[in-house]
Amino acid sequence: MTSRFILATFLYGSLLACGQPDRNPQAEVPQPKEIIDLGALVTEDLPQRFWGKKLMADFGFTESNSFNVIPWKFGPVSGSDAYYTLFNHAGPHVDAPNHMGLGGGLDSYSIESFAGPLKVFDFSDLSVGRSITQKMVEDRGIESGDIVVIYTGFTPPRSDTEVPETIALTYEAAEYLAKIPVRAFGTDAFSVWSMTDKTPVNAESEAARAFPAHHAFLSRGIAIYEQLVNVERLLGKQRMYFVGAPLNIQDGDGMGVRPVVLVY
Repeated sequence: MTSRFILATFLYGSLLACGQPDRNPQAEVPQPKEIIDLGALVTEDLPQRFWGKKLMADFGFTESNSFNVIPWKFGPVSGSDAYYTLFNHAGPHVDAPNHMGLGGGLDSYSIESFAGPLKVFDFSDLSVGRSITQKMVEDRGIESGDIVVIYTGFTPPRSDTEVPETIALTYEAAEYLAKIPVRAFGTDAFSVWSMTDKTPVNAESEAARAFPAHHAFLSRGIAIYEQLVNVERLLGKQRMYFVGAPLNIQDGDGMGVRPVVLVY
């Protein structure tokens, strides 16, 4: 047996022990069948598109988004930088607890708060108001750590005199989900709050009586997503993973986001 043969045998055995040298680790990462965008195109009129002019005026929000593009030139090369002024609760966005005076800002969330297994439920056939009861969300297979999104078929105001109307959770339904606890809750509706439903809320806290769903989730540090788009494209799909991290703004009470759903 020659020394060359012994060396070759040793090298071959080492390769078998260590695995194939040309193995591609990326091939082992499960690739989604589809990626669905739940974000909206950010334009200067985005607040009016989702809120409507009447509600913006009623709340005293007089500013639109603005894009201050500053051109520059460096020798033969030209380009631009910009300042963006954005209304942080218009279009798909995340609410932070201090949005309702319930604690910290966006920076109080861990990054894990914005990603997780997703379950989607269709409540678009209900009447507007707090019409999603606790019984409707029970026995749905919702587990701790799930992100729950509801589809309500929300339509933004179509005239300058309309205000958004929403299908929303009752206080009991929101409390039920928050106590599981879900990781985050989202809706395609304008808000998890119903401005048109004046049904009294049986809660000890004045904040809970005024904003029942906001209080249930935000008081426990559970992120709320509102005004999501394309949610109807998720209906009927089973294996989904949601990712929707906002900018990490210190003490921010909310921020626009472009969430995506990975469908497996």
